[in-house]
Amino acid sequence: MNTQEAQLFDGELMEAAYLWCYRHVSNTHDAEDLSQEILLEAIISYRKACGRGEPPAAFYPWFWGLAQNRLRLFYRARKKQAVLLGASVGELSDGEPSYFDLFDIDEALVAEEERARLTLELSLLSRIQRECVVLYYLQNRSVKEIAACLGIPEGTVKSRLFDARKNLKKGMEEPMENNETKNKRLSYAPADLNMCGCNDIPSHWHFLQDTMVKQILVACAYEGKTVREIAEAIGVAPVYFEDKIDYLLKHRFIKETAPSTFIDDFPVVPQQADVDMQVAANAIHLATMPRVTAIIRDLLPEARKLILNEGDLSDGYLLWFLYVRAAWGMNDRMMELYKEVCPHKVADDNGKPWRLYGRVTYPDEQIVQHGEYKGMCWSNMHYHFRTAKHSITVANLYEAEPFSMSRDTLITEGNANLVMRLWEDPRAELTSNEQETAAQLVKNGFLATSEGGLRLNVPVLKWAEVPELDKMYAESLNGIAAEVVAALIEATDSHILPHIRPDLLEEYVHYVMLLSFDCTSEIFWYGVNEGHDLEIPADYETSAAGMAIYIR
Repeated sequence: MNTQEAQLFDGELMEAAYLWCYRHVSNTHDAEDLSQEILLEAIISYRKACGRGEPPAAFYPWFWGLAQNRLRLFYRARKKQAVLLGASVGELSDGEPSYFDLFDIDEALVAEEERARLTLELSLLSRIQRECVVLYYLQNRSVKEIAACLGIPEGTVKSRLFDARKNLKKGMEEPMENNETKNKRLSYAPADLNMCGCNDIPSHWHFLQDTMVKQILVACAYEGKTVREIAEAIGVAPVYFEDKIDYLLKHRFIKETAPSTFIDDFPVVPQQADVDMQVAANAIHLATMPRVTAIIRDLLPEARKLILNEGDLSDGYLLWFLYVRAAWGMNDRMMELYKEVCPHKVADDNGKPWRLYGRVTYPDEQIVQHGEYKGMCWSNMHYHFRTAKHSITVANLYEAEPFSMSRDTLITEGNANLVMRLWEDPRAELTSNEQETAAQLVKNGFLATSEGGLRLNVPVLKWAEVPELDKMYAESLNGIAAEVVAALIEATDSHILPHIRPDLLEEYVHYVMLLSFDCTSEIFWYGVNEGHDLEIPADYETSAAGMAIYIR
């Protein structure tokens, strides 16, 4: 049995098959024989279907349909009548009938496709409804026992069972073609959700890259969805994603608009709209780059006064760091100008430890770039360490190609003391282990050998003076910022604002607009391709350009 088969025909399915058979044949011996026959036939049929290139589109409805057929053969072979599912269930304590009675269907006459449909509908129940159904109908627990087991009032149990039967009835009565076409974009192929974020986002990044998580977020992007509606949208039963819903809710990536109804708590816009906005903003920014980079170059002497080891770094090398600080300083100034004219009255922050912005492309879409985009992809990461003398932040201000993506792992908790000791004393005596560590840092461009020993090849400055550096650039670039801010606001409002929900205007004002104002991509592209102020590394894989260390 291969890995895919092992995942489908697992212990949980075997146990479910046995319990299902036991309910229908009423003795353990026959239940064991029948369940083994069902599983064996299912495995053989599944392999044949896969061999033909026609695996079941919906495995579990297919499996239980096959089980029902085998059960009928079992009855015929023993000349016994089918046992009704509702016959051994009994009634609720308040006299309400079972869900099969609500359908007014004799189970012995239920068509194979209807039974498969019922299995699908059962799988689409939310956790709080499904657990009550399992306990009541499959484990024969009383309402009182279920209440004690789940720690909820008996009235709540009855309410959940009633809602479950109502949802089953609604699902069974809805034309099948509606279910098959509803939200088909996500059910037959995953959407591509491209996200960017800041602040505490790195601690959630691995979780957010999960394909199923992305589909949940896409499904809930524009309107509240129940668990059932999410399941229909992404083509996955709730049991497989409810733990992900719990995580998203706990960390405020989604919120409840009504009981068990969820919607994203950050903006998600069509990728095409974002591409159109980026192309428009790119042209606006690029037109200013000759003047922007000239001002940055003219301010180099002033910037060097704030860098503690500036004497060890060339102008072109230092500009990899200063370009980012200048872009952020100009960005801050444009945000100040924007808030003076911003028509949206929103809170000052979102009250969350992170910012996030998503762009979605559906599987049936093709993104078209209307116009040329000239920019260099970049992002940044900050890591905080405590050394013997200092609390430091190691900033990788260009955590993207063409630089090595492993630069974040070179200065660590284990060698931060050594790095700072060499910064203070390039001739410091090193142990054999420290010499090996230093050699690796030299190889990767973080340390450089000189007559004075090993010098740190990363700019160092006091954290308290970083805002001063940004302020210097903001003031010097104020005129250019004032020239372009109106055009950038118009470009972003026209392309992105129509897709922003009213409850997410704060996110739009304080983060989406911030991204639009950011000219870092354009500064780097211009510096490398036209301005030629940057010192181009001989090997991007072994360069610390764009790195910095802040001392607190």
